[in-house]
Amino acid sequence: MVKYKEIVSAVLDLLKVTSDDSIFTEEHIIYLAGIIRSLLLKQRYYSDLKKSIPESNYQTICLDLEKVEKIDGIPCKGYYLRTTKEVPNLIPIGIVKIFPGDNYYDGEISFVSSQRFKYTGNNKWLNNIIYATIGPNKKIYLKSENPQFLYLQKIELCGIFENAAEASDLECKNNDDALCDIMDRDFPIEDSLVSTLIDQIIKSLSPSIAAPEDITNNAKDDLSGVSK
Repeated sequence: MVKYKEIVSAVLDLLKVTSDDSIFTEEHIIYLAGIIRSLLLKQRYYSDLKKSIPESNYQTICLDLEKVEKIDGIPCKGYYLRTTKEVPNLIPIGIVKIFPGDNYYDGEISFVSSQRFKYTGNNKWLNNIIYATIGPNKKIYLKSENPQFLYLQKIELCGIFENAAEASDLECKNNDDALCDIMDRDFPIEDSLVSTLIDQIIKSLSPSIAAPEDITNNAKDDLSGVSK
């Protein structure tokens, strides 16, 4: 899988910009890479939701849980678990999967819509299933007829996120291999789209390298037809 620093280096090299006083910052290139990645994935997969999506486009994030008595905006009763942090926006493609983050629990977690979530947990044959959904406050809620689920302390969520950099800050990593610098992290995009991604970033930045100057002394915008 390609890394952030490889994307940034390729862009700067193709732009022939290598000096420290470059007008293009790494942060801006990372920002553009995230936006263009999201657009490319939507263009390729949104029209055919059954199309298989390579795992390299996915990210897995870790979220801590807390016990709550109600869900904001959803009529409910009893105790639930809720993530302590909001979930970054997911692109509506691929399959969202949630796994227990604790080794002691090996049960199934079923991710459902908020509408369906209200009616789950009434089948006695499915008592051990944990149901999860994203609430109006962008946090994940979990419920189950098995009270043991309340001992869960964290979950892992695997999906395709709109903002890869934001999701990257929540990725599951051991303390020994946690990467503080985003440049050393994997950039979640399939290999077949890397060249297109870099080309699109170049096209976005190229006009600002040598933008034409309007030197005509008149009241007209003589550059109005020039692409910027």
